[in-house]
Amino acid sequence: MSAQRTAAIIATFNQDGFIAEAVESIADQVDEVIVIDDCSSDSTPQVIARLDIPHLVSLRNEVQQGVSRSYNIAVARSTADILVIQGGDDRSLPGRVGAQLAAFEDSAVSLVYSLPFVISATGRRFPDELAAEFLIGRDAPDPLAFLFFEANFICAPAAAVRRADYLRFGGFRAGLDLLQDYALWLDLAASGSFVSLADPVVEYRKHGSNLSREYVGLDGPKQRRLVAERESIRTRFVESASTETLTRLAAARDLDLDRFGALAHDEQVALVELAHPDKLVLRRGLAYLFRAAGESDGVERLSRLGLDLSALGRLSIAADHENLDEVGRALATAGSIDRLAARRPRE
Repeated sequence: MSAQRTAAIIATFNQDGFIAEAVESIADQVDEVIVIDDCSSDSTPQVIARLDIPHLVSLRNEVQQGVSRSYNIAVARSTADILVIQGGDDRSLPGRVGAQLAAFEDSAVSLVYSLPFVISATGRRFPDELAAEFLIGRDAPDPLAFLFFEANFICAPAAAVRRADYLRFGGFRAGLDLLQDYALWLDLAASGSFVSLADPVVEYRKHGSNLSREYVGLDGPKQRRLVAERESIRTRFVESASTETLTRLAAARDLDLDRFGALAHDEQVALVELAHPDKLVLRRGLAYLFRAAGESDGVERLSRLGLDLSALGRLSIAADHENLDEVGRALATAGSIDRLAARRPRE
């Protein structure tokens, strides 16, 4: 039997109707239960205080810190090897921790997760389609490539990680309100392997008080925040990625790996960005191309990347977020291409 110690890490805010059930669902499966209350204004602190669990550590932020900092504070208090993440309104199922702990016997594993059951405020189970965001990447051949090029598909309340890895990558990034887990998953996917358990280990609650999990509206403030966080996370990740990680991403996009391996790091980053379906990421790669093409050896630099001058026009069209409605940008692009073409050495 593994000697690894386990801790349930639960962050809560104004969840007095759910927090006792959340804690009790996992308390007898772990060595530590660390609950952090992010300055709730309801009776959540009193509910936690009434829990009769000897290995429960109860923390409270006197000033609201947000979900990322709250989890990080709780993890800092833990002495366990394996962290089992859960929300203050979700429920862990019997056998959860044992199944996740067994998967960590493989030292290459960096994250163990499952699909969740979706439940209502009253605990009634909903169809899986209500959490379709977690179904999309389950069968992806490379979780890293799917996370980077497609979307986050890991249900955080169903995840377990090594504490050492959590700390090594800085935990949940403070300042990210919607995608703090996504940033950590990318780092974990680049450093180790993921194990997806066959059966759900958590009941993930969807209700009117946890709308931070619902990214509704095509152009609302929350949607714009989501887009900004996603771009920030992807940019930070790819620009700091190792050559091995970049090559993994290039392989997932069927890039010429022989050519790719001969490039400098910044050139590899640009090619990976140019292969991304998100226009905001693609634009960053395109900006690199324009800078490179404007140098005295611009034609040669593009050729080394497997591109030519005409590629700038095609990529500019693909990267235009408004589908070329901004005529000025399109004309500027065309003008840049003409100027570069005029500088091209004659045969």
